[in-house]
Amino acid sequence: SIQIFTGRGCPFHCNFCVYPQVMHGHLFRKRSAENVVGEFQYIAENFPDVHEVVIEDDTFTADKKRVLEICRLLVERKINKRLRWLCNARVNLDYETMKSMRKAGCRLIIPGFETGSQTILNNIQKGTKVEQFLPYVKNAQKAGLLVHACFMVGNMGETKATMQETLELALKLNTDTA
Repeated sequence: SIQIFTGRGCPFHCNFCVYPQVMHGHLFRKRSAENVVGEFQYIAENFPDVHEVVIEDDTFTADKKRVLEICRLLVERKINKRLRWLCNARVNLDYETMKSMRKAGCRLIIPGFETGSQTILNNIQKGTKVEQFLPYVKNAQKAGLLVHACFMVGNMGETKATMQETLELALKLNTDTA
């Protein structure tokens, strides 16, 4: 595999995340779809041992229109037949985009669920709702994508009860890996 960045920065304000706070900032600066697919093409043509691209953006899916354009170009140029890819993807990602990503060669998405407690999600300023998580996983599975779920404990306000909520959520979601 080979890692690439297609953008830097994250428009979200989760208070635990070091990358936007220290390294890349909150302004989401992104390469064009054409530029990203050009790099995929370069990898496919010049690195025959590489079979997978890891998109290391803080949140690759922050701009849905750009994601769909990247997917369209990957399919149009048949790069999806040569390279698989994976990316970080927030839990607001919709089913139609997931289907396009799968068709374009994506095999795995990595959401930061973080916790099973809405109170903790609010404390860490995640900007997501626990009730988004199960439909997200179901949609990913329906689209044929694997899900690597990210959870953490020890956040502001964490208790044994909220840690138990997270464990119960992780088991309920039944993702491919966590």
